[in-house]
Amino acid sequence: MFNIGQEVIIEVFKEHIWQKYKSKIMDVSQEILFIAYPVHMETNKILYLSNGKQVKVSFVDEDEQAYEFISLITGKKKDTIPLLKIIKPRESDIVKIQRRQFLRINWAIDIAVHAINSEFPPFTTVTSNISAGGMSIIVNKQIHLKLGQEILCWLVLPRTNGTYHYLKIKCKVIRIQELNQAKHLVSLEFVNKTEQEEQMIIRFCYEAQVMMKKKKQEFSIL
Repeated sequence: MFNIGQEVIIEVFKEHIWQKYKSKIMDVSQEILFIAYPVHMETNKILYLSNGKQVKVSFVDEDEQAYEFISLITGKKKDTIPLLKIIKPRESDIVKIQRRQFLRINWAIDIAVHAINSEFPPFTTVTSNISAGGMSIIVNKQIHLKLGQEILCWLVLPRTNGTYHYLKIKCKVIRIQELNQAKHLVSLEFVNKTEQEEQMIIRFCYEAQVMMKKKKQEFSIL
């Protein structure tokens, strides 16, 4: 499943969002993947990671199927170019992911989460990313969500014109991954959303993408 020269995407949780970096597998051993230092996909800045840092890795195999897994940085290796060492995942730790039907944006949105059948007390949190098909949210480990469980989410979508859209959407838990010692990253699928709600989220995602590009351009000028 892992080959020398294979491209991978390294995602690191920084400033409340998953930031994406591109890299390549340069060598493979029984327990370790050796990768080139990741480069940010927008700014081209090199990412320097300390030992023990948790990362999310995604890749596409020869059949164009996408996969992802959570791993840890375990050290560095001096080679023709400097390399990072990450733990090679067990096959059971690799998750198959679907190709995105909608534009997905890494953005922190305030949301409130409620149980449908009082399984847990209501809580507030933020998203890690969102698309018109679903979102990922950050959840304290004290909150026990289950795969397949349906919950209610209240979202506040800011608009570039200064207004806000307030949405109440039923969601289904489709994936739970460890983010750090205290939190999980929970992936949700929107259930029975209306066409109007879908269009609101699509519009927000495109506006957020434009804002991110403008900030990138302003930063490059500075």
